[in-house]
Amino acid sequence: MRNTKLSAIGTIALVLALGVAACQQPAEPEPEAAPAGERIENPAAGVAIAALPPVFELSAVDGDRIVLQLAREGAAGEVVVQPGEPGIGGVNLVAAVERHKQEILARPGGDYKGQNELTAHLGTAFYSRGRYQAEAGGGVEEETAIFLVHPWGDRNLQLIYRYPAGDGDDSRERIEDHLFELLGEIEPLSEELPSDESAPQADDGADAGGGR
Repeated sequence: MRNTKLSAIGTIALVLALGVAACQQPAEPEPEAAPAGERIENPAAGVAIAALPPVFELSAVDGDRIVLQLAREGAAGEVVVQPGEPGIGGVNLVAAVERHKQEILARPGGDYKGQNELTAHLGTAFYSRGRYQAEAGGGVEEETAIFLVHPWGDRNLQLIYRYPAGDGDDSRERIEDHLFELLGEIEPLSEELPSDESAPQADDGADAGGGR
């Protein structure tokens, strides 16, 4: 009987020891599933965002507009994706950029920072950037616009990104990491696009920040 009790005690001690050792082993982290970007469609605009970049969240689908805002808490910024008015005699992207330039210069403290041509999966595009005094709060706001030919072919498609102005590096991040990534996810609702197209890139030798 004594040997049986000792054997039982020894077994319990061994189990406890193994349990302590197991607790001391570092737990392997659970693999995190990569969250898929939300697909956003707006038939009135004729386009969809195939996968919403994680930096943005949907604010509204309003008429022919898709309105996004920055998802990071405390960060400010809004993007409006919207088709322009039908053009007469074709779509003139250069004229659209010039209009944007004049709009920037007409605002209080307007300071136009430049423009550039892009190669995107939807064809040739232009971006245009400037700063001005914000209507509320007295700060400086920056606006970067991208213009390209809408898949309908009779008007432009514009992405207008407004945000509090920062330094030059901030502008580059806003343009390259936010707006270019969003542009790469725009697709028409009426036709399929090649799946091997890459995100837009600024032409060689150009400053993506457009600053002067």
